[in-house]
Amino acid sequence: MDLSALSGGEQKNTVTDWLVQADQQTLRSYLALSEQVPVLLFISDESEASAQLRQLLLKILPASEGRFAGLEVSITSSPQLAQAVGVSAAPAMLALLAGQPAPLFQGEIQQQQLLQVLSQVLQLAAQNSITGRVQVGKAAPVKKLSKEHEAAIAAVESGNLVEARAQFEKLLREYPSDFDAKAGLAQVELMIRLSSESLSELDQLLLPADQMLVSRDPAGAFKYLLDLFATRSAEKDAIRERLLQLFSLFPDGDESVIAARKQLTALLF
Repeated sequence: MDLSALSGGEQKNTVTDWLVQADQQTLRSYLALSEQVPVLLFISDESEASAQLRQLLLKILPASEGRFAGLEVSITSSPQLAQAVGVSAAPAMLALLAGQPAPLFQGEIQQQQLLQVLSQVLQLAAQNSITGRVQVGKAAPVKKLSKEHEAAIAAVESGNLVEARAQFEKLLREYPSDFDAKAGLAQVELMIRLSSESLSELDQLLLPADQMLVSRDPAGAFKYLLDLFATRSAEKDAIRERLLQLFSLFPDGDESVIAARKQLTALLF
């Protein structure tokens, strides 16, 4: 679960090209991007069929006006990446939607058939509020993570949420102002709460906000907590802390966070 792109609305994300060659880090970043924009994952080899499909994509992707991001995985040079998405033969194509791969087809395909498939992908994406767009430009430089951050992320990806929480908590003890560690801890604790079968009474009370958040309704999540804050005097500190924790999952300038912060300030004073 990657919650880095929960804020709604149509957004333009910058990619370096319409069809980008994948490595492990790029695949990870495009999985996150698929929370906002449908990603077409093209699995290729050295065959003529792959070359023809690549040319089709290079024609269709720019014409889509940014409605799709394209990522190519070479089954020849990066077989482990193809295996990670469950593909063993090329050419093939999958759609990535909210981090989940959905097989589209394998083998050769004509342009009209491909356009029909992509139309269905857009419909499914819209049903899941994935309506952002991409633009080609100079991408922001990738921030190099420390070994401690990498260890925490590796624990998340392996499903060891308790270890991931411990890693992020250790980082915050050493670097209390580390925004990435704060956001990482907030995300891990959210995942733990959503998967727990024995929540505290307070966490059960606040759980609907978590559920709305992962259902791509941050404004609804914040409103739920703000309504509780206004009426539950005994739990005000805990509710405020939960709000601030969830705010850290969003980028600076997110409209839903700005609005919720204003309302929280008004309730405080």
